[in-house]
Amino acid sequence: MSDYYNRNAESFIKATQTVDMTAIRNRFLAALPQGASGDTRLLDAGTGSGRDARAFRLAGFRVEAFDASPAMVRAATAFAAIPVRQMCFEKFEWEHPFVGIWACASLLHVAQCDLPSAMQRLADHLVFDGILYVSFKFGTGERNKDGRHFTDMTEETLSAVLDECPSLRQVDIWRSQDRRTDKKNDIWLNALLRKE
Repeated sequence: MSDYYNRNAESFIKATQTVDMTAIRNRFLAALPQGASGDTRLLDAGTGSGRDARAFRLAGFRVEAFDASPAMVRAATAFAAIPVRQMCFEKFEWEHPFVGIWACASLLHVAQCDLPSAMQRLADHLVFDGILYVSFKFGTGERNKDGRHFTDMTEETLSAVLDECPSLRQVDIWRSQDRRTDKKNDIWLNALLRKE
């Protein structure tokens, strides 16, 4: 998977780094537990170009991040001005918990059979009442495109995954149009999940 991003780093960064995700980031931040403030610790899981990690840092949050691709790790470290670790969801572990975990367009590269355990590992690194944001391409099944694996989701299939993640409760789910101008017909499934 990371081979694609290593080979196509420049074009991927150009296509994603300036995409305006403000509205969805604000929805995520508004869902954080009462009392969350600017020094709250957030994780950008699968940060890609570092766009959102940078926005959270500039908003005053303590942001940490990881990505599976060495090229994305270098790009995000430079752009977000934070240390970014190289890591994949299947081997994710961290030394402390987070109030919020942002997994924007990243878990969609995890195979469907591995999604419950990957999401549970993220949930295990949330504080009680913490929020996990996830987004997937809207659809059903798994597919490969340009050397990348995609697991698509509907409300029903995401609900089935969450049945295997007992500590996560769905608090908000919605569809949105892709924010990239050349992908306007792509629909995304977004969800905010709370740790209980």
